[in-house]
Amino acid sequence: MKWKVTRLYITSLIGLIMFILIVQFFAFSYLVFTYNREGMDDPEGSVLAFQKEITVENGSISITNKGKEFLQEHGAWLQVLNHNSDEVFQMYKPKNTPTHYTPSELILRYKYDIGDYTTFVGKLDESTQVESYIVAFPSNQALRKSVYLNFNNLFSFYPYGILMLIGVTVICILLFAYIVARYMSKPVVMIIEHINKLKQGQYKQVPEEKGIYAEVYTNLNQLSHQLKDINVQRKRLDTMRAEWIINISHDLKTPLSSIKGYSEVIGNREYKITAQEMYQYAEVIQSKSIYIEKLIDDLKLTYQLKNALLPIHKTTVDIVNLTREIIIEFMNMPYYENRLIEFECHQEELIIKADQGLIQRATVNLLNNALIHTDVKTLIQVRIKQTSGYTIVTIEDNGDGINKSDLPHIFDRYFRGTNTDPKSGSGLGMAIVKEIIVAHGGEITVESTKGNGTKITFQLPLEN
Repeated sequence: MKWKVTRLYITSLIGLIMFILIVQFFAFSYLVFTYNREGMDDPEGSVLAFQKEITVENGSISITNKGKEFLQEHGAWLQVLNHNSDEVFQMYKPKNTPTHYTPSELILRYKYDIGDYTTFVGKLDESTQVESYIVAFPSNQALRKSVYLNFNNLFSFYPYGILMLIGVTVICILLFAYIVARYMSKPVVMIIEHINKLKQGQYKQVPEEKGIYAEVYTNLNQLSHQLKDINVQRKRLDTMRAEWIINISHDLKTPLSSIKGYSEVIGNREYKITAQEMYQYAEVIQSKSIYIEKLIDDLKLTYQLKNALLPIHKTTVDIVNLTREIIIEFMNMPYYENRLIEFECHQEELIIKADQGLIQRATVNLLNNALIHTDVKTLIQVRIKQTSGYTIVTIEDNGDGINKSDLPHIFDRYFRGTNTDPKSGSGLGMAIVKEIIVAHGGEITVESTKGNGTKITFQLPLEN
């Protein structure tokens, strides 16, 4: 882009200089020189050399064969004159050609074309009987050009001629400035206006034009499109954040209310409580405290993963054994002892390089989501396989599935699906899962059809 503009300016400047020089040359020529264009070729040298073809002996004049051929070839005619400028010999002379010339007539014929002929005069240096000779060529064979310097115009050229040249130069510069303004400045103004509109939040596309600014227009339209998308995403994120804050506030308020209520009961001496009740109240306070702590940990982990602040300690991990242990832990929980979970893997072990704690956290989140968002009759299948240098883990259920409108936002922070209990979860679980998988160089995808269940797949490199 930089060189395109530079080349355009240099080319335009050179063109301007050349144009000014040409215009000034013609103006100067008009003022100073008078042109009398009368010929194209100059056969004068041939005429001067023609005296060798003229032979004068004892008053008899003859022309050599070479001289005759020259005259015939060029359609020329010849007159030989004595000291009185009277004709004493001629060859191929047209009718009505004078046989005597005065000095002024000779000068006139030499200087200007007479009729259809251009006349040249030569002198016979070695002859005492004849003085000169005339050779005339047809105008289509020889054409004389004379240039005269007009001193009157030359002296009148200053100062009026100078003023005229200055005026021509100024007009050329103004014309150049106008062209530059039309061709270069106008697009710049349009670009500035479009940038101002972008600043005001107007993301309308501008018509792309050809020329040196074509790339600028293309980039502006791309920027406009990106800013529009960012603005839409920002508004959606703000909405989700606001909803999340409301939900989190509710999630925090409920356990805090329980903690506050039970702690007031325990701390009030007027109440008579048994040891069993004291134990139950303490259990509730501990449970709610753990919930709040987990919520805060989720927030912290999300921030660290998003900003690459969490150190990942990779070790050798058997993903098969790790997943099997997680499933067993879920099956041993009282809430999930009647749930249907199948585990399938054809290898005894699959070793990967990963942070065991983070991979365990991601797997727990995915399996927990599958359990809490489906009913007791739903079958959950966990499959692990190895292919093309990757370990692929799939968690699939045959539950109600996810709404199509929710699928693009499953891994967004603060997102809670439309079929999710608003009182459950922090809205950060799936976002944390994705950040963990991406941090390990892997990928995660979700497939779901309403009424046909959900399938979540993530893959991790065997060697990281």
